[in-house]
Amino acid sequence: MQGTFPFTYKGFEEMILLLQQCNYHVANYHTWEKYDRPVILRHDIDNSVEKAVHLAALEKKLGVTSTYFVLLTSDFYNILSNQSQQWLHEIQSYGHEIGLHFDEKNYPDSFGDPVKSCKYICREAKLLEDVLGCAVTTVSMHRPSREMLESNLQIPGIINSY
Repeated sequence: MQGTFPFTYKGFEEMILLLQQCNYHVANYHTWEKYDRPVILRHDIDNSVEKAVHLAALEKKLGVTSTYFVLLTSDFYNILSNQSQQWLHEIQSYGHEIGLHFDEKNYPDSFGDPVKSCKYICREAKLLEDVLGCAVTTVSMHRPSREMLESNLQIPGIINSY
């Protein structure tokens, strides 16, 4: 499979269509092992929940689902605002999963300490669960340190996307 796609909605759509033509199956972190040719689609919402809604709608139109990782400590959006919650629920209504996008830099006392990191991840996941009204079962690290990547962190009940 070859192709160069511009970083646009149209380029993304072309990439998905090519994956489908090449018999790849779009899966998620819970189902990928069931398929011979899985592709996991995931998006880190670093800046705009509203833009994520547009992408989620496009994916729904294309018949694929993905995981959207929400950063609770973003300077650009507030998951507790009514508008952000509406957008997150809209993403979910399209069949997508919402996961936690965890920024370890907000917890300097946890560097190199998997037990503390796990505690903070579980705390943020619980907060996100309370906002969404459903379980949060995946986490992705936001700009992880080498120590975080090498720790192969195991979080009870939550899949570490790394």
